[in-house]
Amino acid sequence: MKTQGSWKQRFLKIIYGGIGLLILVLLMDSLVMPLYTKHGKEFELPDVTEKPLEEAIATLEKEGFRPIVHDSVFNENYERGTVIRQNPMPFSIVKKGRRVYLVVSRGTRPILVPDLIGKTPQDAEFILKENFLQTGKVYYDFSEKFPKGVVFRQSIAPGDTVLPGTAVNVTVSLGAPPEAEKMPNLIGKSLLVARKELKLLNVPIQRVIYQYDPTLVPETVLQQSVRPGTPLLEVKGVTLVVSTDQAPEEQAADEQSDG
Repeated sequence: MKTQGSWKQRFLKIIYGGIGLLILVLLMDSLVMPLYTKHGKEFELPDVTEKPLEEAIATLEKEGFRPIVHDSVFNENYERGTVIRQNPMPFSIVKKGRRVYLVVSRGTRPILVPDLIGKTPQDAEFILKENFLQTGKVYYDFSEKFPKGVVFRQSIAPGDTVLPGTAVNVTVSLGAPPEAEKMPNLIGKSLLVARKELKLLNVPIQRVIYQYDPTLVPETVLQQSVRPGTPLLEVKGVTLVVSTDQAPEEQAADEQSDG
């Protein structure tokens, strides 16, 4: 009987030990291990792309993540200071405290303004277009240093940085200035240049007479009513005779059709 009782006690100990071990395993699996591995503490990472950097950082920190600015790049599609990428990707399942690396836009890449000095207006326009810039206003002025017909001044200095599409104004040389307070010689110049010179001298053009001459470039000044060198104080205005490639009968026909 004593032997049988001992056996039962040993059997019960084994049973109780097995049950205890099973409970311990269950506790380890459901309580201890999750606490150790933080299992069940994973969260969906918010999407902070296309948001201003400050807002993105605030959002991530509020959710328990650690935002880090990893890089900044030029990108014309996003304003300066906007988050354009994040790692891990938005909506990834990660643990709290995870580092989130952000790439931020530096805005549109600036452009170096080219040197237009000494170029013709046509070349300057082409160069600006090649550099994704625009030709602004074209001014004319006298220059002792630069020959007639080339750019000698630009509104934005060469080497300055601007955004694409910025307009650059240029000033084109009319050549050396005429003698002070005297009527310049306009013969052989284009009507456009003559108008610019006279405007700078405050001399009004009273009339423009067209004379047929197919051998010359149209609107070349042939005659001027005020002799070159005349003091401007004596000049009230000037009449210019300029060339045209339209024959008199063509001009008459145009005038009749206009009438």
